[in-house]
Amino acid sequence: MKIRRTHRSVLTAGLAALTLVLPATGLQTRAQAAARPAVQPAAQRLPLGDANLPETRTTTQVAPGVTWTRIKRGRPDARDHWTVEVALLKDESAARSLADRLDDAGFDPAVSRVDERPQDLPSNQPWGWRVRVGELADQEAAARLVKDLRAAGFKPTHTYFTGEDGTGRTGPWVVDVLRVSAAQRQRVQVRQAQDRVPGGETLADMVKHMGGIAGINGSYGSDEEDGTFGDVAGLSVVGGKLVSEAVQGTSALVLPSDRRARPSVQQLSTNLRLRSADGAQRELDGLNRSPGKIRNCGGTGGDLPTERPRHDVLCTDDSEVIQYTDFFYGPTHAGDGVAVVIDKNGKVLEVRDRRGGTFPSGTTLLAGTGDGADWLRAHARKGQVVNVTATVLDRGGRLLTDTAGRAMDVASGGPQLLRNGRVDIPADAEGFNYPDDPGFFDYFATHRHPRSLAGVTDDGSLLFVAVDGRRPGYSSGLTFRESAAVMRSLGAVNALNLDGGGSTTMVVGGRLINRPSDSTGPRLMENALIIH
Repeated sequence: MKIRRTHRSVLTAGLAALTLVLPATGLQTRAQAAARPAVQPAAQRLPLGDANLPETRTTTQVAPGVTWTRIKRGRPDARDHWTVEVALLKDESAARSLADRLDDAGFDPAVSRVDERPQDLPSNQPWGWRVRVGELADQEAAARLVKDLRAAGFKPTHTYFTGEDGTGRTGPWVVDVLRVSAAQRQRVQVRQAQDRVPGGETLADMVKHMGGIAGINGSYGSDEEDGTFGDVAGLSVVGGKLVSEAVQGTSALVLPSDRRARPSVQQLSTNLRLRSADGAQRELDGLNRSPGKIRNCGGTGGDLPTERPRHDVLCTDDSEVIQYTDFFYGPTHAGDGVAVVIDKNGKVLEVRDRRGGTFPSGTTLLAGTGDGADWLRAHARKGQVVNVTATVLDRGGRLLTDTAGRAMDVASGGPQLLRNGRVDIPADAEGFNYPDDPGFFDYFATHRHPRSLAGVTDDGSLLFVAVDGRRPGYSSGLTFRESAAVMRSLGAVNALNLDGGGSTTMVVGGRLINRPSDSTGPRLMENALIIH
């Protein structure tokens, strides 16, 4: 669904954030708000595994119009075991040859055909051929087998518990659902960790310090090797302020501030431009990140190895201009190039012959490298005016605005799961397929992992879902297709995947209610969806 546009406006980087003061409340304690366990009729059960699996649901009212439901489904299967995947190859003969070499080395390989492929790359051809070794009792035994394989000169890719293959019929699954009614959807906001970049917080700390009652982790993020921990790897708009540019054409959840406008899931892009008073124009490459490092790719202007979205890949570009807005805290990234400080009207206050340093409150800083630095030297001299415009565009190239041009929040994710009630997962277009490696899509999309999901129902209510995974015997996680089916069964008509894996986290009433999969505990978040 698209938001109706009755007024054209732009989201301007550096614009003052919308301030909302909302009271914090805890879980309801009235009798009617108490948890209510119930075995659901078959028609309402989750579409996971065999139809006759046991399923229970416990619902708690968190606040007026906000409920949390815990769904437990399925049971462990004694036939599941640990195994080691050595490779997934496009060519059957190459897979058979690898299996022969494994057999000669004393291992016992198995070769199987893989058919599931990205929905937006239809074909009758197999996706690839999988080569695995071992039927092991536990993860430690699988880890020992990996060492043996490496010592023999092989390069295993993953250890797997077969209950997470996406084909197991029993689960089990643990699914936590936050539902925010259409009348209460203004309670939901996208918030940046510590209200700044760089930085990070656990979800529990974010919910607490932002006065929330519940929350779920948000967008994919960058890490230390990308140069900007806390930068969202994709589009982020907080209270109408653009914090991070889009991975072009990937999905995002749009939360309008206007009560007359409905939330939506859309594939969005950003158009960032610089215009000097002398008439010269140039692309602005990004916001609040290290120049030259584009997490998840999907940029413009010569990024390598690709300008297409490429999930979990760091693309590079040695000629960029990056804007640091008032969301950025502390020294900017130092190095060769040019740094230009401009005021809120675009007037150049200072030109530095190297990147780095801080900038005064009420100003922003433009950092240039390569030909980006050359452009700033020529067209952003002290006293000149350089205007910055930043617009968010929908998949048709139309300007995305709220009903009255008001502020909105946007949290990126991907891929999309549902469009207008139908399963629609453009995994290739949104970067979850590597053209030279069929194993990435197979691992990320068709195997079960912890998932965080967001959706919009037909009446405009919001659904936030956390599914635990990588915990054999407790919860198996979901594939992309299973995620879409679950969201549709819960009532979503449009839905998307958020950051998942070890990042999947949900907090209700100040308490972490799911089991994050990392052995070290909950991760630090870049941003989150907070319910106030």
